[in-house]
Amino acid sequence: MNQSYAYDAELHENGTPAAEGRCSYHASDRPDRGPCSGEAVVSFEDAEGRWQAGCSLALEQLTESGAITPLGQGA
Repeated sequence: MNQSYAYDAELHENGTPAAEGRCSYHASDRPDRGPCSGEAVVSFEDAEGRWQAGCSLALEQLTESGAITPLGQGA
C-alpha cells in the first residue's frame, strides 16, 4: 500500500495532467476506472513509482482497493 498526500503540484513531472492539477488516474483511456469527478485532491506513487494525482473519486477507489492509504494516515 502506497502513501497518499494532499495534492502537491511540485511532486509531479512538468507538463503532465497531474502537474496541471488534473486527475491523472482517470486521464488515461481506461473505462474500467469510471468517470472523473474533477480536479486533483491527492498525490500518490503508482505501482511503478511514478507520481500520479487523483480526484476525490479516484481517492475513494484507490483507498477502497488498498492501493493507497487514506489521506493523512500512515501505512
